Amino acid sequence: MEPEDRLERIRKARTEYDRARTRLFREIKEGLTEGDALPEDRKRELGPSAISYASSFTREYIAKIRDGKTKTPQ
Repeated sequence: MEPEDRLERIRKARTEYDRARTRLFREIKEGLTEGDALPEDRKRELGPSAISYASSFTREYIAKIRDGKTKTPQ
């Protein structure tokens, strides 16, 4: 493969990655908001632990996303 072709594929993959990451962070934030709105006896179903398991992120990282302490693509 020609170097310019490889670089173009890399640029395209990076763009796709940024879009997917932005969507994932949005889904996490919306999930946390929806979880807060659930009745007390159901909050755990969509809380930080459940979301961390579904996303394969740590609970600590989910908290950082929730609190806006991560760099999220715009």
